[in-house]
Amino acid sequence: MDLSGAAARRWTRLLARTGVEVRQFAQALGRRNEHPADLFIVGVPGFEPWHFTAHLGEQAARYGRRDLVPTLLRWRIPNGAPAHLAVSVDSLLTVSRHQTVLAIDPFGGDPELLDRIDHAHKRGARILSLHRGGPELVDLSHETLSVDRRRPDEEFEVTQHLITDLSPVPVHRGLPRPAGV
Repeated sequence: MDLSGAAARRWTRLLARTGVEVRQFAQALGRRNEHPADLFIVGVPGFEPWHFTAHLGEQAARYGRRDLVPTLLRWRIPNGAPAHLAVSVDSLLTVSRHQTVLAIDPFGGDPELLDRIDHAHKRGARILSLHRGGPELVDLSHETLSVDRRRPDEEFEVTQHLITDLSPVPVHRGLPRPAGV
């Protein structure tokens, strides 16, 4: 699903108020980080945001944004997983104030995720969250975006795509194309 350019603008309009919030959240995520490779993406035990992570990594590379190349943190690592897919959620126990953690919770209020995010927050990490409800996660986050549970699942998925498409883009009026496109 490519939601760049005109498609991104169309979805942002269709999402109305949420579209504005999506753009603001994407810009917050896309703020330059002086510590490359320190962006962690974590889901809940029943949902691994591997697609979000992969797409953000592709877009970050496309725009030359090494600071936005994410690391997926996993609750369960299968035997033989390649190194880039074998980073444990336990990494949240050692994060620092130089790192950013994006928590994605499509269900809302997972206690295991909340415990890990609380720990990362106390260690000074910058916390962002994308979720479908969960006041506890909102309280732990520096930036948050909630997609109402009453909205269709497709809206949550489109929101994720818009975030990955818009985050690496420089902030100004249009949605520029990356160099060479």
